[in-house]
Amino acid sequence: MKTKLEGTVTREKMVDQIRLAARQFAMLYFHFVKTLVDEYGTEKAHELVQKTIFEQAVDRSDKLREKRLAKGAGTDTVEDFMEDIDLPFCGWIPEWGKDHCPYAEIWREYIKDNEWFKEFALFYCDVIDTTTIENFTKKLSHRITQNVITGGTSCKREYFASEAVERGEYTYGRKG
Repeated sequence: MKTKLEGTVTREKMVDQIRLAARQFAMLYFHFVKTLVDEYGTEKAHELVQKTIFEQAVDRSDKLREKRLAKGAGTDTVEDFMEDIDLPFCGWIPEWGKDHCPYAEIWREYIKDNEWFKEFALFYCDVIDTTTIENFTKKLSHRITQNVITGGTSCKREYFASEAVERGEYTYGRKG
């Protein structure tokens, strides 16, 4: 049965729906990682997760970069990246402090009974965020300086020029 959509939704409803979708992703990531750890051990799981997230980040940032270039826009800066970013930021609410990120809100609950997962939750953020900016700009890298998973009140990062990235050497893998 098809539902006809009419009118508009409230911001509250939109935020709720985005966070529900993010919750599903966060749960999938936890169970994906848990299966890999259970089947292959932490070391091999770490390797497979890194490869998977790296490839996702390259795929994602290739599409963002192509979109920007097709409209004649720049791809050199963080501002360029943020102008066409593909995340539904309406679901990330800065005023909610440590719960601003819907992934972290779910992952912190899993970590309570699965301390081993903390490393993988942090790893997701680091690999995806680092690789997307490296592949999008082809010149910048980044590091997370505060994360709500480790007790921060927000997630903060710093971006910096990288000669290695300019040579096509990415922090978590090589494109191609």
